[in-house]
Amino acid sequence: MNTSDTVLILTCAEDSTADAVTAELARRDTRVARMDTGDFPTALRMSATTADGGWTGRLATDDTSVDLDDVRSVYFRRPTRFRLPAGMSAADEVFAAVEARHGFGGLLAALDVLWVNEPIRQAAAEYKPLQLATAAACGLRTPATLLTNLHQEVIDFGNKIGGPVVCKQLSSLVFSENDEMRTTYTTVIDPATIEPAAFAATAHLIQEFVPKAYEARVTVVGRIPLGVVIRSASEAGRIDWRSDYDALTYERIKVPEAVTDGVGRFLDALGLNYGAFDFVITPDGDWVMLECNPAGQWLWLEHETGVPIAAALADLLTEGRDR
Repeated sequence: MNTSDTVLILTCAEDSTADAVTAELARRDTRVARMDTGDFPTALRMSATTADGGWTGRLATDDTSVDLDDVRSVYFRRPTRFRLPAGMSAADEVFAAVEARHGFGGLLAALDVLWVNEPIRQAAAEYKPLQLATAAACGLRTPATLLTNLHQEVIDFGNKIGGPVVCKQLSSLVFSENDEMRTTYTTVIDPATIEPAAFAATAHLIQEFVPKAYEARVTVVGRIPLGVVIRSASEAGRIDWRSDYDALTYERIKVPEAVTDGVGRFLDALGLNYGAFDFVITPDGDWVMLECNPAGQWLWLEHETGVPIAAALADLLTEGRDR
């Protein structure tokens, strides 16, 4: 067991989710060092040397510091990009950012501790085609899916499905338009109305629209599944509940054993210790996995239902998976 005593939280300055975990750890008298990797190199300093096949050293800001040997686990939330010194040329900025990523990021990657989640594994797990293949291999049911930029393929897929199909964003990109933050929600489409040239410009994820009795978000911490039913009173919310939070109601639910086993195998396969899984539950009671967000939000679910996600994360970060 790791006898080190510090939980390192890497996130931005204003992060209410990390605040909740920090408060839970404080109630347990656990030492926390909270930093933002984006503060390197202007406000965050590092110094490390090789020792006994690993690294020993220190990270420090004006307000806090941590010895690498004292870190028992890392909660990787939403750190910002490196903020470089002013006055650098564009070429020097590119060079400095890449060196910082390989140096500072490489030092963190070398820490032999429990991560929630390790950044490299988390980044790989964000690929939805990988998620769907992994889910199927782990015994989870997934929707029939087409990945293409060919219009005719969508028409053929829709004819094969014989029912509604949806187009889903492949990434979690949020963009700014007219000073407003926007994202693209799941959309029911008519393949015949797609403009072929525009569709050919990039990759698209097309899926069957799975009939819904309701949906569930299953937040898995370590291997503990914490399930919440999500129901929407609006048509837009029934297609994608993220589009209309005001129409949602919530209640806790026990996750079936087969689903619990499947999501555990999924996280094992991708090397994750946390995942926020979205499921459709059909009128026949089948659980169909839509996706897994390896950095998915959860705090609003705890506020709405009392599901103890902050406590589960604090358990994991202090005691590890084998508790």
